[in-house]
Amino acid sequence: MGSKISLRAIWYTARSEFLRWITNPRIIIVGILIVCIYTLAVEPLLERVERFGEPLNMLEPFIAVGNSGILVMLMPCVFIILISDFPVINPGTLPFIIRAGKHNWFFGQMLFMIICIIVFILIIFVSCALMSQGTFSSHWSDTVTKFNAEFPDEMHHYASELLPSNLYNQVHIFTALFTTILMMVLYFIFLALILCIAKMLYLHSAGIFSVFSIISLGVMTTALRSPLMWIFPMANTIVWLHYHEILRQPVRLISTSILYFAVLITVSTVINLIILKRLQFTNIEYGSV
Repeated sequence: MGSKISLRAIWYTARSEFLRWITNPRIIIVGILIVCIYTLAVEPLLERVERFGEPLNMLEPFIAVGNSGILVMLMPCVFIILISDFPVINPGTLPFIIRAGKHNWFFGQMLFMIICIIVFILIIFVSCALMSQGTFSSHWSDTVTKFNAEFPDEMHHYASELLPSNLYNQVHIFTALFTTILMMVLYFIFLALILCIAKMLYLHSAGIFSVFSIISLGVMTTALRSPLMWIFPMANTIVWLHYHEILRQPVRLISTSILYFAVLITVSTVINLIILKRLQFTNIEYGSV
């Protein structure tokens, strides 16, 4: 198997895998996710719009989705279901791997994964913007920032937790948007790399169990606000957890969480490359992984 890196072979691999992925019937669960997002995030905010009388910033529902404990649990689960067979390794892939080389195949799979993540997040972003019935501006809406002052009895309502004061008092809306997207991308890349490690070790079921365990432990420790929550990706993904409600000093620097993900992704990539170097793809002739 050739070892020369070919951008054409990498792109061909990514394109072929993406076309297969986007036409898979499983993609329909994205629609179900959008319905859940509307029910759990957009609708509660729109109810506040109706009461307060001011529109949302159209960016706010997506930021709320990326900072909701329930949805930051749900979105990775849906994404993992969508890429549960990643990377596809079966007897049909062997001829291409022989022609293109293991590394071109692997980097093509990585490019495919990144494209999938971008498309997945873009679908959620556009859906939230369209459902928001809001306007575009460079600042947080009055509905988000002043609702609790107008209706203090609802300060601890579920909708207040979607965009808490930790977020709008401490972070500019564009910074919140960019950071939310970045953290989600890094989180999904790490989970996909864990799947890839397990798949190349012929431990596909263990890989699925591992990623769902990582998600579940992150949910539990974050819900309990345990110091252990920072060990898991979920807490590092939620932007508002990094800030106090009033104090300017952060609870945890965003840069620290970015470094956390960078280390996880780098280590996972290196492990993948070590496994790839030792992997004998001829084994798949006797059964798919």
